[in-house]
Parts: sequence; structure tokens; C-alpha cells
Amino acid sequence: MSITSIESSLSEYDFIAVIDASGSMTTPDMSGGRTRWAAMQETAEQFVRDISAIDADGIGLVVFSGSGVDKFDNVGADKVTEIFKNRNPRSSTPLAEALTTALNMAGKSDKKDFIIVFTDGVPDDQAAAAKVLKDAANKQETDDSLTILFVQIGYDSAATAYLKNLDDQLTGCKYDIVDVKTMAEAEKFNTTVDLIAAAIND
Repeated sequence: MSITSIESSLSEYDFIAVIDASGSMTTPDMSGGRTRWAAMQETAEQFVRDISAIDADGIGLVVFSGSGVDKFDNVGADKVTEIFKNRNPRSSTPLAEALTTALNMAGKSDKKDFIIVFTDGVPDDQAAAAKVLKDAANKQETDDSLTILFVQIGYDSAATAYLKNLDDQLTGCKYDIVDVKTMAEAEKFNTTVDLIAAAIND
């Protein structure tokens, strides 16, 4: 399938980006000695910039840490840059609450929904996060009406194991809505469009 035809199919989706702003994002284990937060900024900005060309009615954004969960509608790359500039990672990882917020933002139109979650660690409540995902999978009417892609930032082995478990071992679901990539795996795709298409077709 050509890039043009893939982009055409992705125009049937609304997109929401979810950004982990927990304290561990300050860990400087990325290339060039960068923190996870700095490395994620570049990736998140590129994602929003690329998708803005497809999702004309704007992208939803959720930023979460133990300090709270914030949501923004109809954002572009400039808004993402502003958030990274003005927010310092801190506290814990309330993933269940962040996913719930993102899912409440989804369904704003007749389009399908694609949620991408940039995170680096194990959430505060693993069972709660799994339940949110299971409930979402069992509510949807078709396999591709909702896709959630987790992109792991950093190299925490516990996070890798946790996310792999979400991808492969999330039982009791009517549909498999979860795909997981490390940031290195995500960056191997030639374009953001290719990455999203792979997640949808997983």
C-alpha cells in the first residue's frame, strides 16, 4: 500500500497523544546523555507534527504524573513544545487515570480512535491500568475502532516486561487493542504513518 493510500485510511481516525511526566522521566539514559523527557519531546513533537497533516480537526493531548492529569484539545506541535518547556517531570505514574482521560476524549466524532502513550515505567496501579484497557477492548464494536500504542521511553527492564505483558498477555478481551514498541523500534519505521499503520494492523 502506498504512503498516500495509508494516509487516506488514517484520515478515518482521531488521534490522542498521552505523555508521561512522572519523576523517572528525568533519568539521563538516552543517547547523548539526554534525559528521557528531552528525548521524548523530540519524538512527541514529530508525531504531532506528522499527524496534524492527517487529522485536520486537531489532536487530543493528555499529560500525566502523580501531580495530576491534564488534557488539551486540538493541539499542534507548538503546544507540545510549550508543555515540555513549562513542565518539570515529578512524582508517580497514574497510568489508569491517564488512559481513562484519553478514552473519555475519544469518540468525539464518528471516526475511529488511535491513542499513543509515551511512557517509561511501571504504573502506580498495574491492575487498574489493565482493567481500563480490558473494559475499553470489550466495549468496542469492531477490531479497528480503537488502537492503543505504547511507546517505551528509556531502558527500564521492569517497564519493558510490563508493557510486553500488556501486549501479549492481556486476557479476557474481545479485541486486541494494544500494541507496544520501544522508542528504538518506533524510530526504525520510515515514517510516523508507517508506525501507526503497523500498530493498527498488529
